[in-house]
Amino acid sequence: MKKTITKKEVIEVLAEKTGLSKRTLGRIVEEILEEIKLGLERGEEVQIVRFGSFIPYKTKEKIGRNLKTGEVVKIPSFKKVRFKIAPQFKAELQDET
Repeated sequence: MKKTITKKEVIEVLAEKTGLSKRTLGRIVEEILEEIKLGLERGEEVQIVRFGSFIPYKTKEKIGRNLKTGEVVKIPSFKKVRFKIAPQFKAELQDET
């Protein structure tokens, strides 16, 4: 069964490991995520050493079709983010399995 780890759970684990308050850690986690988001919005690659890189890119504009009506529809380009795992992290994950 697939398990999802929430931001709240991450903060709780960090609080146990560091002894810092959950409120302080919550603010730190929020600031880290905000900085990642701002970098991506500026079109910058965000690299976290030994973890991976978040790489922003724009899709190409394309032509699609409405399946109900058969009408041709123009699909505009939009921003997406790709995550490329760091080689060290990938090796660590593969060693665990």
